Amino acid sequence: MIGVALKKKVSALFLNSCFLMPMVLITIVMSIAPTVQAESVCDVPASNSWDVDERTNYHYLSPSNNFFTAIDNERIYDQISQDFSMEISVNNDSATAISMALSPGKSYTFCYTYSGDQDSPPTNGVKADVYLMSEGNWEFYTMNYELRTENWLEEIGFLPVEYRDTVTWMPFRDVHSYEKSKSDYFSIAVDTEVSSSIWGGSELIEYYLVFDNWDNNRNTDQKAAGGSLNIELLVDVEDRLMLPKFTAYMLVAVLPLSCLIAPLIINSKYHSYGLGDEQIEETEIPILEN
Repeated sequence: MIGVALKKKVSALFLNSCFLMPMVLITIVMSIAPTVQAESVCDVPASNSWDVDERTNYHYLSPSNNFFTAIDNERIYDQISQDFSMEISVNNDSATAISMALSPGKSYTFCYTYSGDQDSPPTNGVKADVYLMSEGNWEFYTMNYELRTENWLEEIGFLPVEYRDTVTWMPFRDVHSYEKSKSDYFSIAVDTEVSSSIWGGSELIEYYLVFDNWDNNRNTDQKAAGGSLNIELLVDVEDRLMLPKFTAYMLVAVLPLSCLIAPLIINSKYHSYGLGDEQIEETEIPILEN
């Protein structure tokens, strides 16, 4: 009898674990993953302790530059691993970008503040756009800038609406766009550090932090400021705890498997009732003697 009761307890514990495990894993992932919090602050020293130019590239889009000079930079071979700060300027009807490689073992918080340039003060207010994008989207972004005086929708008008995203640029993960802002901050963590080349080998993935001071093709963007803008950029780099990759497979697989296994166990238990060997109590029948 003790063995049967123990089996029932183990079965009940297993079924409950199957149903509760996905919620437990989701809670752990959400508690560990880096998120943007209202109280987060970029705690970055005023002066850099390392040469930022060794791990970043500058890119400029302005009416005086052509497409090729705007993106002609050497590849980056080292990832950002320490805090840094810098001051950047962007002219009217122009864009300035900083490219860098990010590490999966780090979380990055970017804090930026726009201010008007005294020599060329903005006439439309001190507001502009900030985008974080991948290298492929940066190439589309530069093409969009080259066609800024033309109707961009007419250039891709032959494509159905659902396919136009394949020939235009998008912010990283479709969410890292911060438009019509004077000061803001955001956090990011990446899961992959290298990309494979069609010619073999691999290279670091570069991300572009773009400060936009022109009227791009997005309907929600800020128009050109009408003057030059200065940007104070602070980047806070922190170590982050990374969950093993198999936890993602567990999170995806546990719930479907539990939905398959639980009915099988319940069905087996249902059909097993009444089939067990029952112990028959023997009783003595008195014999009557003559």
